Amino acid sequence: NSYIRICKYMQTTEFFKALSDATRLQIVQLLSSQPKMCVCEIVEKLGHPQPTVSRHLNHLKRIGILASERRGTWMWYQLEPNMPKWCQVIIKQLPDS
Repeated sequence: NSYIRICKYMQTTEFFKALSDATRLQIVQLLSSQPKMCVCEIVEKLGHPQPTVSRHLNHLKRIGILASERRGTWMWYQLEPNMPKWCQVIIKQLPDS
């Protein structure tokens, strides 16, 4: 599975580049404090338009920081449980948003 391979061998630069964006950093901070969030909740907390938030969520998912599942019409996001340990350690050290 190429997705697991990407997640397991995530490049350090890709990880930090993703978190260098303020919106993506806020998303990761939100999801580090709550097990799963609906995209509608993330949009409400951030106060950004839904298409903008969805674009950032898709980027974080593509590089292996987030996982998602569809429930009805909504997408639910969480931190990727198979994320490399070093990424998990860094995320746990992030201050609350």
